[in-house]
Amino acid sequence: MVAFAHLVQIYCVDKSVDFALRDWMSENCPGLVGLVNRMKERCFPDWDQIGTTLGMNTHIPEPEKKEEEAAKEPEKEPLVKPTTEEEKKEEVKKEDGEK
Repeated sequence: MVAFAHLVQIYCVDKSVDFALRDWMSENCPGLVGLVNRMKERCFPDWDQIGTTLGMNTHIPEPEKKEEEAAKEPEKEPLVKPTTEEEKKEEVKKEDGEK
């Protein structure tokens, strides 16, 4: 049951989701795929009905790409604004005038 619990999470990922481990398991591990299918049939004959009744979502959405996330975030202004030599001179004049 422990092996089934781990393997079924890999094998039952929705086919529309690109998941290399599921694809590799399906192509290279016919014994494990058979085990998952036999356990589903013998232990959970109402597998599809249980998922629907419990409101299980069998589709895992694809994560957003890092580039898209970076593009969505607005650019932040730096906390300390870099100053030019002219701005520094103006600040000194203002400070001298206040004294």
